[in-house]
Amino acid sequence: MTPLACEVFGYQLPLTAPLRIGAHLLSVRRGLIIRIADGDGCCGHGEVAPLPGLHKEDLTTALAQFLAVREPLRRQRLPEAPADLPNDFAHWLGHYDLCPTLRYGLEMAVLNLLACRRQCTLAALLNPSYRNVLPITGLLIESDNLATQARRLLRQGYTTIKLKVGRQSLAEDIARVRFVRQTFGTAVKLRLDANRSWDFPSAVQFGKAVRDCNIGYIEEPLINPRQCSDFYKTTAIPVALDESLSDWRAEIREVPEGVNTFILKPAVLGGIEMTMRFVQLARRQRIQAVISSTFESGVGLAALANYAAALMDGQVPAGLDTYRWLRADLPIKRFTAPGGKVAVDSVYSQTQRLRNQRLKRLL
Repeated sequence: MTPLACEVFGYQLPLTAPLRIGAHLLSVRRGLIIRIADGDGCCGHGEVAPLPGLHKEDLTTALAQFLAVREPLRRQRLPEAPADLPNDFAHWLGHYDLCPTLRYGLEMAVLNLLACRRQCTLAALLNPSYRNVLPITGLLIESDNLATQARRLLRQGYTTIKLKVGRQSLAEDIARVRFVRQTFGTAVKLRLDANRSWDFPSAVQFGKAVRDCNIGYIEEPLINPRQCSDFYKTTAIPVALDESLSDWRAEIREVPEGVNTFILKPAVLGGIEMTMRFVQLARRQRIQAVISSTFESGVGLAALANYAAALMDGQVPAGLDTYRWLRADLPIKRFTAPGGKVAVDSVYSQTQRLRNQRLKRLL
């Protein structure tokens, strides 16, 4: 099968509140939607959405790369065997030096096209035994109105909460963690995310101050992630790897002591192929794999929900609560997760009807 059409559209979605990612303060989310169609009336959408402050590439770079490879890709056969997709994608795209978000968007579009041809969901394409109800982790970012945010998530039925730390002083972060634990009690699981904020002494000081708060893990507490095992040995708080996976993917053979979770962001890792390889590594090492978003639109979130439903084990919650920052969405019926749970089939079907007025066709 070779693609009949390969189009690209731009979008811009307003956010519910300004979002700070590193040094960037965002009020809108911008991205691209790739549409690949066959000659039988089937098509698949893929999202390409570099996040300022997280990705090294920007939207201009991703678009330029797509336009450069569009015609060569149209002359190549597309992957068609879901059971061997990682190897198929490596063969299909391995000739091109693509930025992570573009490679992921192309893979997503092809997977959605295959699902359309087989008249199934993306999750069913990857795993016929997928779970149709997917729990997600509630996300607490802002420092203002923390009590209001926390209690709202509690009322809505979230059973796992992730709190961003490392943006205030150590004393303020310690107080916030203790407040959230007190608010939710012991029934709710608590995760932390520091985004490589601290040197080793600061991380240890923080860890010792909150280790009685029953922390499931803390994501990337250290500027130097090579010290994560020493952090765990000193504080007894498990560590989750996120950004470090992109740095270590070519050399990781054994998971460092104290790491109990991989946070897998396909748009950062460079596609579902690499994500599946990390899922397999996590299973071999008997640690959690958590598929997570980078503030994508409902198109990308629905795909991530399907990946998580097909690939993640048990009732591990996915990191998809970023949908609450979208004031508007691309699907006519927008992505939602009532009660902290995603109906996987439902959100996938919603991506079949998009608000075309929000999409601007590009060259």
